[in-house]
Amino acid sequence: MEADILPLLPPGTEFVRLQGRRVTLRMTAPMPTPERGHMLLEFERRLRREVDAKLEVFLEPKGDVNTLRVKLRGVKL
Repeated sequence: MEADILPLLPPGTEFVRLQGRRVTLRMTAPMPTPERGHMLLEFERRLRREVDAKLEVFLEPKGDVNTLRVKLRGVKL
């Protein structure tokens, strides 16, 4: 099924993984939130039409950068 999804990826996205019916993407280019939401919704609709009616699209979660900075404060490499 992954092979069916890859050619349909919208510009500015990268395939991360397929878990069951959950397709996870990563944004590779900055995009305003409303535009990104519309693009992801349209991509999900297309996947459901052309690949599998039960597929769902998610963005890869990002960690909180500030929390990471606090945890790494004082760490020397």
